[in-house]
Amino acid sequence: MRTFIAVEVPNDIQKSVGEYIETIREIIPEVKWVESQNLHFTIKFLGEINNTDFRNVRECVAQAASEFSPFTMGISGLGFFPSQDRPKVLWIGADGGEDSLLDLFHDLEHRLETVGFDRESKTFSPHLTIGRAKKFKRIVIPDVFPDFEPMTFEVSSIAVMKSTLTPDGPIYEKLYDSELKPVETIDQ
Repeated sequence: MRTFIAVEVPNDIQKSVGEYIETIREIIPEVKWVESQNLHFTIKFLGEINNTDFRNVRECVAQAASEFSPFTMGISGLGFFPSQDRPKVLWIGADGGEDSLLDLFHDLEHRLETVGFDRESKTFSPHLTIGRAKKFKRIVIPDVFPDFEPMTFEVSSIAVMKSTLTPDGPIYEKLYDSELKPVETIDQ
């Protein structure tokens, strides 16, 4: 099964991003837009894994989650990979909370490496993918377009997701979810 580890995005954020996509859909054509229910922050793409790998991944996710407290994640702006001049991917950036997400990524990288997964070759860059260039199409970004207004949400869990590719786009299914540890209070 094709899998990845992610932070899911709450419904109100999905709705706001979906509304934003509608405002730029005609301004930036030649893009295959992400369905709002599929929005997430990918922590690590795992690719095809078997049942034994899944058990190992689930254990790594549970262990990592137990080491981190919930945190606030912010999103804002619009960015492009590899660049605005040659965009292939359109994304909304992390704006607050990215240090916590980066720490979580590094923890998971270490744990997953011990059970046989390779480390990422690219630098981890927290972002919310909202669109991709359609096959063989060139995206032209206008000089002026509406920016995505900042929003925040609470990250309280991490999930292992299954991705099934279809002609109409991917279908995501949550296979496992692990709550981040609660903040400990100290009795005085």
